[in-house]
Amino acid sequence: MNVDKNLEKEVLTRLLHAHPSGLGKEVLDNYRGEKVVASALAALQDRGLIHHGLVTCNEAGEHSLNLPIKLSAAGVEAARKLDLQ
Repeated sequence: MNVDKNLEKEVLTRLLHAHPSGLGKEVLDNYRGEKVVASALAALQDRGLIHHGLVTCNEAGEHSLNLPIKLSAAGVEAARKLDLQ
């Protein structure tokens, strides 16, 4: 899966600045559409940047979210690096 780096940066930054309890459905708000953002979240989960088990994929390839979405420790570190750029 090829994730748009700008979208990835936006999602990581939003999660970094979110309430400590994480983000709900508002994490999906983006002009690219909910499916694209959910795919980006799945890619972030695969890389260990958000907590495991928050994004699942069914046989049809559709993503579902277990809200709230929270960064892992590695995700916080990655988001902080991007936030400084």
